[in-house]
Amino acid sequence: MLKSTGAAVAATMLAGCSSGGDGDDGGDSESEETTAGDDGGDDSGSSGENTVAVSPDGDLNFKPEELTVSVGDTVTWDFQAPSHNVSAWPDMQDKISIPDGAEGFGTMEKGGEAFATVDEGTTFEHTFETAGEYTYVCTPHAASGMVGTIVVEE
Repeated sequence: MLKSTGAAVAATMLAGCSSGGDGDDGGDSESEETTAGDDGGDDSGSSGENTVAVSPDGDLNFKPEELTVSVGDTVTWDFQAPSHNVSAWPDMQDKISIPDGAEGFGTMEKGGEAFATVDEGTTFEHTFETAGEYTYVCTPHAASGMVGTIVVEE
């Protein structure tokens, strides 16, 4: 599910998300995912305990590279530079892995455009319902090592 602060942002972010796939829209009734533009409000996303900075200082990385959370916790990715995304859809990239029985996630829909990126100032959230290790990537920069890990504990 994508949420945005403006129709123009939503239209831009959804463009290209209708390609191919297996017909599964990636909906997951057990997880809540949002993508929203920066509304200039609460800054807690940048200092939150379960927040991952995407491309801090323009570097091709996630900070922290590995984050440990508990089942039921929500992680927020804070996009600090343009031209990046988050993908944990195993069919999109070889470096991606998720636990058996877990739902994939990403800033794009399942089966959507793997290289669709989001704007600087955007945040993306995913709630983890299955324990295990999730390896995710920024698909445009995975070959450059832009790979992160979320460890979800019981």
